[in-house]
Amino acid sequence: MDIRVAGIAKEFGETAALRGVSLDVRAGELLALLGPSGSGKTTLLRVIAGLEIPDRGHVFFGGEDATGIPVQKRQVGFVFQHYALFRHLTVASNIAYGLRARSRARRPSEGEIRRRVGELLDLVQLSGLERRFPAQLSGGQRQRVALARALAVEPRVLLLDEPFGALDAKVRKDLRRWLRDVHERTGQTTVFVTHDQDEALELADRVAILSKGRLEQLGTPDEIHDDPASPFVMSFVGETSRLPVSVADGQVFFADRRLSIRAAGVADGPGDLFVRPWDLRLHVEDQADNADLTGTVQAIRRVGAARRAEVALGAELSLEVDLPLEGSFLKGAPLHIQIDRGRVFPRATRDNPTGP
Repeated sequence: MDIRVAGIAKEFGETAALRGVSLDVRAGELLALLGPSGSGKTTLLRVIAGLEIPDRGHVFFGGEDATGIPVQKRQVGFVFQHYALFRHLTVASNIAYGLRARSRARRPSEGEIRRRVGELLDLVQLSGLERRFPAQLSGGQRQRVALARALAVEPRVLLLDEPFGALDAKVRKDLRRWLRDVHERTGQTTVFVTHDQDEALELADRVAILSKGRLEQLGTPDEIHDDPASPFVMSFVGETSRLPVSVADGQVFFADRRLSIRAAGVADGPGDLFVRPWDLRLHVEDQADNADLTGTVQAIRRVGAARRAEVALGAELSLEVDLPLEGSFLKGAPLHIQIDRGRVFPRATRDNPTGP
């Protein structure tokens, strides 16, 4: 089942949560809605579910306009951050709840319900725990039960709101791989909300970046990370440093020094250069005059398998650069830096309000 969101706007009092958002979700796709708090991602998910009615715009399931269809008839499965399991019901009864709550005409037989529950217990790797109660499960196990309950009713669309937000980092990472495996096995059209960029980039087929109620970019994880459409996306996804620069005929200048990178297609005038720590390279001392930037080491910290330095370029300007593990780097020492890769955007102005 494909989904199309067309011009959705939603306001709460004087606050605009969504400002004309349009996007598509392909049948069988796993789409992430990613953005900071207040970006509108959960509101958009609730509009798709039918839990919120938009002020303007339409939601289509396949070729059907679902905007006016109540949530009970949209056939969506919804998984909440805090599980929302019934504490007085066993795992099996929680999973079967949606099937048993159907009208007599649509309710499967008890034998069919038990068969369906057994299949889902296998799918979510909880076979043998069907008689336990939610309080007897770990957080990760409870979230698996919540997902099985959502899938039990065979929804047209599966919606997940920060599904791993209440779990610790190790469990979150394990459940990411598990959810991706479940998605590949079921082929269920799925939309999930997250503020965790690693989670979105690892799990999703495509990612929709939202900011202040607007869609900033919709693309694959590679497109989002490597070809950001705006300064906001560049600064929000991945680690970045921003330097004020000027552009003239495609050449980039920082503090009157011409840099080695170019800004093809960027209009002349003030701009912002965004660089990631791994896009920078240290210049050897005897070639320091050819370096793009020279700064002073302010701090060094460990980041996974690498070391990273915070380098001051002036009184209020700094960037981060990855350091080789070999060699000695001291606080206060000068560093000469070459920019191997960067992205230049025109400076945000009142007439061109694009910026982080």
